Amino acid sequence: MNKILIPSSLIELTGLVQQCLLLAKEQGFIIENVELGVSPTQSIQLIHDQHITSLSTDILSSIDCSQGSDYILHYRSELSVGECRHQEPTDIFIGIPDRPLNEAPNSSQLDIWRHPINNEARALSVAPHLAKHLYPELHLAWFVTLSILDFPIEDVLTLARAMMSPTGSVSRETSAFDIRTISSNHVLKVWAFEFSAFPTPVLEDDRLGIQVGWSANGESVGFPTLAKASLGLYPVVDDVSWIERLLPMGIKTIQLRIKNPQQSDLEQQIEKAIELGHQYDAQVFINDYWQLAIKHGAYGVHLGQEDIEESNLAQLSKAGVHLGLSTHGYYELLRIVQIHPSYIALGHIFPTTTKEMPSKPQGLVRLALYQKLIDTIPYGITKSSNNQQLGFPTVAIGGIDQSNADQVWQCGVSSLAVVRAITLSSDPQLVIDFFANLMGASQDVLVRKNRNEQRAVCAE
Repeated sequence: MNKILIPSSLIELTGLVQQCLLLAKEQGFIIENVELGVSPTQSIQLIHDQHITSLSTDILSSIDCSQGSDYILHYRSELSVGECRHQEPTDIFIGIPDRPLNEAPNSSQLDIWRHPINNEARALSVAPHLAKHLYPELHLAWFVTLSILDFPIEDVLTLARAMMSPTGSVSRETSAFDIRTISSNHVLKVWAFEFSAFPTPVLEDDRLGIQVGWSANGESVGFPTLAKASLGLYPVVDDVSWIERLLPMGIKTIQLRIKNPQQSDLEQQIEKAIELGHQYDAQVFINDYWQLAIKHGAYGVHLGQEDIEESNLAQLSKAGVHLGLSTHGYYELLRIVQIHPSYIALGHIFPTTTKEMPSKPQGLVRLALYQKLIDTIPYGITKSSNNQQLGFPTVAIGGIDQSNADQVWQCGVSSLAVVRAITLSSDPQLVIDFFANLMGASQDVLVRKNRNEQRAVCAE
């Protein structure tokens, strides 16, 4: 049993947390294992898998923001952005004006914290039209709720801010927020999924020392777009012999992922994979080795979050290479859309043994929520906003096989990536046919549904 223990001096927060949990339940999250209670201390305590996280806040003067808390949330801080950089690693600053109020009274805000592992400063930029909708008590309720649902800290802060949007949880009619008098039926509306409701992860800020290391030499970058239907089943293989074997079976998108950079025939494998892509008119992506991919004229490159820092986005963009990027949550997703990749990989969905993962399995509920957000994000760079396409192509990856593929496909992704489902099969062609039938049948149903809806509109 997971527990949320709230101190008696903040007991009114309990009702808001209950509402947040119920809204999470509507999305499919399991909340039956969450118990609400009273904290024996002056801090909020979250007990998750027998691990205790202690939260303090400056919302009420009676709360002591003492040392010893895992996180201290500051909603009333008067520190400048630069001063926040030098505070304790446990400090989280919400709603810091991006510019002094006497310079820009309606400026954007920054939410500032430190990475729990490497202690680097991170920040979210909140646009002025969203900044005015900060309700500290509601934000805190969402921080608590999302933390007990096991979101990482960067996603907790990202999604909690989105829930402040007038298009999200807070009623448009609510002009003031008082935790003691607010109507319990009037505050929480819908889960946030519109791109316009979300803050923007900061990529560079000298005041905070933020430099993500995505080398573009100050240039704006963008990558060629893809038709969602062009992806299809997406095998990820570790040897070019698999590419040679699978492309004649009808595979049109494939990735060569060789884990050992010291492999003696590394460049030869990459060169041959690219040649096979040209021969079969297939979309062959090279994982990680972007320089060799450019050298041999690859169709595409795939990079993990940690690999982006080792690449040169300006060179990749100039080479006209299609770029796929891995993500593991809201924060990483909103970071990478700023560099306009060709597709977004979402994962890992289920437990997998093919590689060591930096995050926990995302599961189907989160996958569906990420997809709803992505469907509202402008895709591609265009001079005319009137013709802006919405929705990046997406690839779900991680532990996907014939037993769970239909559930993943129903989340609305553009493609399914498989590893062991192909490489451990005694008959890869049967596996390919299974996925082709699954994904093709779903697309046919969608086409028929759209046609029927159009006929209904015309009849009216």
